[in-house]
Amino acid sequence: MFHVFRLGYVEFNTRDIEALKRYYTEVMGFSLVEEDADGRVYLSSSTDHHNIVLVPSTLSGFARFGLQYQSDFSAKDVVKQLAEIDIKAELKTDTKPGVPEVIGFSDPDGYEVQLFSEMGTAASGFKHVGIIPNKIGHLSLRVESAKRSVQFYEKLGFINTDWIEEFFGFTTCNTDHHVLNFCASPRKGLHHLAFELRNYSHLAHCMDYLGKHQIPILWGPSRHGAGHNIATYHYDPDENMIELFTDGDKYVKELDSFEPRPWHRDNPQKPKVWKTEDCISQWGTSFEKALV
Repeated sequence: MFHVFRLGYVEFNTRDIEALKRYYTEVMGFSLVEEDADGRVYLSSSTDHHNIVLVPSTLSGFARFGLQYQSDFSAKDVVKQLAEIDIKAELKTDTKPGVPEVIGFSDPDGYEVQLFSEMGTAASGFKHVGIIPNKIGHLSLRVESAKRSVQFYEKLGFINTDWIEEFFGFTTCNTDHHVLNFCASPRKGLHHLAFELRNYSHLAHCMDYLGKHQIPILWGPSRHGAGHNIATYHYDPDENMIELFTDGDKYVKELDSFEPRPWHRDNPQKPKVWKTEDCISQWGTSFEKALV
């Protein structure tokens, strides 16, 4: 069988590719790795060939995402394994630079998922100017049924780590509290894309940096309940919601619990169902901008 172990990249369609390219290079501090003949822009947070892809389009918004997997079997065998769990997938080669093979399929809400085992490297490393996150932390999608989405991704090896009532489900494929989460919503699309920062001082620096670029903070900083990350949110130029966070919980699969932290109210802190009022802010902070 195959093992999905991280969120590798996220793609956005955009009507204004130059504005979004400036945001990722000048504000987020990503490196521009490549622009292909069709105008697609490939951006790297550190050493991957790409972690963000921008696609020229007549529409703007979330397009698709890539999950990296490990397997002792060939990609063709993985396609067969997916078929055994009722996921119809297609193997494509050389569809994008840096990724020789992609296994593509759609989830129950029609979101395009791409599995890949190998990605080329970029020599850029971390830049010195910009927000410069550690990595893409997690992707949050609006779905028809959070329960259905969680159950689907469990077939890919994801583990359900927390719930906010019945409308928001968190899942992970590694030690991060969540890698994918799902918000039940009447409309389809991105809820938010989150980038992991190094610590709280880095987060404070980033908010100053956003201020210098006249990008207002929508919500935060505050500490969430589920995941316990200290988070803040803003919009990119296409009004995709972007989260910057630090201090997220670390999940220990063997114990089905999270590494202890001084701010945990449960001991041990295990996956559970949170009430909305207990989860949004552990600091009792309220904001005019809602996150749903």
